[in-house]
Amino acid sequence: MKTRLDSRRGDAPRLSLRKTLLEAVQSQAGMWKGSGPVLLVTVLLLVLWNVSVGSLALLMGFLAAVAGLASFGAVTRIGVFGLERARREGLGTGGFQLRPLELRLLGAVLLICLFMSMILSLLGITALALFGAAGLDANAIGDRNWAAVGPLWKLIMLGGVGLIVLISPLVLMVRLSLFAQATAVRGRMIALGATALTNGAILPMLAGLVGLALPAMVGFTWVGSSKAGGDFAGLGLAIVFTVFQMPMMAGFLGEAWKRLGEYEG
Repeated sequence: MKTRLDSRRGDAPRLSLRKTLLEAVQSQAGMWKGSGPVLLVTVLLLVLWNVSVGSLALLMGFLAAVAGLASFGAVTRIGVFGLERARREGLGTGGFQLRPLELRLLGAVLLICLFMSMILSLLGITALALFGAAGLDANAIGDRNWAAVGPLWKLIMLGGVGLIVLISPLVLMVRLSLFAQATAVRGRMIALGATALTNGAILPMLAGLVGLALPAMVGFTWVGSSKAGGDFAGLGLAIVFTVFQMPMMAGFLGEAWKRLGEYEG
């Protein structure tokens, strides 16, 4: 049998998308048993925040954010440790806890958001500069008169640039996706250092995360496009994410960590 040291010298571990998704689904019973109450309280606070005004809305928003942070910490613990060990690692009754892990997760999220905003700004400026330097006919683009826009090779080149601008942030987010699991297991804040954890598993991780997020995004688009539901589309997405997407993604990422993060040690 190949030893742990030998496996590090050999090929990177493979992530089976089917097995990881199956085990994520199987983990939902324990996920809800350990974090169900805090998830439901978070949803309730989101609803109250949406219907409140003035200072009450600020209070409800703050409480919803705190409950959301507690929910994040709860599902992360359960996903990576399992329910019983998660309780020994600081999981509170019903998922209510604010411990050092939650503070580390908050710091990691803020750092990643800052980093992603810088990357998006850089990509946006680069794309605008290239599109501006290409000398395409903006009026023809607005009229969708593609024959008059400019040379075909410029359109192909700019199309490639646009594709890179769209895909790069998505791939980078997948590379960073195990930051919470790494933070929970290693006992320190890990943000940008999480990129190495998904080496050799980008495609299955991307497919799994997109697949899990797709139902909420489709629902958000459908509700947002309807005349009656447009005002509540954001609230609906937040509720669906809290109740369904967050536990499922935590289960998926927890199972992925067991195959990828432990390999990295």
